[in-house]
Amino acid sequence: MSRRKIPSSQALATVLRETDGNMARAAVRFHCSRTCVWRYVDSHPELRELTDELQETFKDEAESQLFRLIREGNPAAVIFYLKTKCRDRGYSERLELIPLMNRSIEVDLGTGRENNQAEAIDTDTTAVALLEQ
Repeated sequence: MSRRKIPSSQALATVLRETDGNMARAAVRFHCSRTCVWRYVDSHPELRELTDELQETFKDEAESQLFRLIREGNPAAVIFYLKTKCRDRGYSERLELIPLMNRSIEVDLGTGRENNQAEAIDTDTTAVALLEQ
């Protein structure tokens, strides 16, 4: 794209509102690169605040649609919600390890050769230990 300039903060704010805060779509409207829009927004705190607000509003709208689908009994929406918001109730496809107590663990590797509990392997001053189980 050509290197055109954004005419003003107000013009960009109007386009950002029209594009729901999507900077790539705003760049297309101004015939400039996305990077140009991103830099312009980053250099104007009021535009950064506007884009953050617009993106949060769009997230709220998406969440409302998800809730509507759940209420309608859409299985994919229900599963998605359970996997993302109900992990604390066991709805997860991956194992998550959560410490029950905040304790530090201390491991004494000894000198490495004393009673066969640990053996230094690496030669460049990094000790790698093999521990008996």
